[in-house]
Amino acid sequence: MRRFPAPSDSAAPRRAIDARRLLPPLAVCLALYGIDLACMAAVPEAGRAFAAGVAVPFDLMVFVPLAFYLLVVRRNGLSPLIVLPVIGLGGLVSAQLAPVGQFSLHVPLAALAVAVDLSIGIHEGRRLARSFRAARLASDEPLEWFERPFFELVRHEGAHACATELSVWYYALLSWRRPPIVPAGYRAFSYHRKSGYLALVGVIAALLPFEAVAVHLLVAQWSEAAAIALTALTAYTLVWIVGDARAVALNPLLVGDGALQVKWGSHFRLGVPLDLVESVEAGEPALPKRERVNMAAMGAAPCWIVLSEPVQARGLLGMPRPVRAVCVSPDDAAAFRRAVLREG
Repeated sequence: MRRFPAPSDSAAPRRAIDARRLLPPLAVCLALYGIDLACMAAVPEAGRAFAAGVAVPFDLMVFVPLAFYLLVVRRNGLSPLIVLPVIGLGGLVSAQLAPVGQFSLHVPLAALAVAVDLSIGIHEGRRLARSFRAARLASDEPLEWFERPFFELVRHEGAHACATELSVWYYALLSWRRPPIVPAGYRAFSYHRKSGYLALVGVIAALLPFEAVAVHLLVAQWSEAAAIALTALTAYTLVWIVGDARAVALNPLLVGDGALQVKWGSHFRLGVPLDLVESVEAGEPALPKRERVNMAAMGAAPCWIVLSEPVQARGLLGMPRPVRAVCVSPDDAAAFRRAVLREG
């Protein structure tokens, strides 16, 4: 196996924002929309052309995006890319309300919005590309490559879910010549060979195309659009499960350098100092369910790692939770137990 640099906890300092802090400024922006729409409903006919052609476009395409930028983006250190949908929504509403055959500020503001969108998109695209390249230099895990730029974009742990999605596509399309990710100083323990996980994935992947054809032909009798949508969903599912299987094969359990790295594909990561390992047992520990995480492959022999104190784990959505016991299913359970307990 090829050896890679040791994994880092983070490619960059992380400062997540509390989503509840965004509610008041978002309410202000929505209130501005409500005020404009209420004014349009109440304005006299004589002033309707001015309101629809000048006041509303200025409010929704300039004032509301500016307020959103100052109250949400700048205050929380988010990427200006977040403002672009707000500008687009304002332009869409303004276009619907624009007076027919009369001057509307919507037209010049739309041209200005295109220029602003391109400027922000190019600037932020370059910045996120630099962040991606820096993450690739700092880590050899695709999940961390994508998580860093996404986190810089939204400053929320939900970036982990987006990064997981992209990393699965990476594994499905671009990882076929890549060796397992084993940092220098770590010993790898696979968990996909004896469990039958890859065999199950192979059966599902072989059956999905036949199921897709049958469902497409059946649904197409009522709706061609629905049939195409279901076929596309099946294709997406096929790519996803293949990518997940590759991620499982390339991300083994790691023991070394005084730490245990528990992984399941791109979905789960847990770093545990070996000094915190209290026991490694086959039976389920007597701990509250909320403090246990079962990451063993279906049908495989369980191997519970019990800790002396909780550590923070992150799942698919990136939300942290305290964990005192985690179940894995290494192919060589005896050797894994000896390595974790440092028994020679």
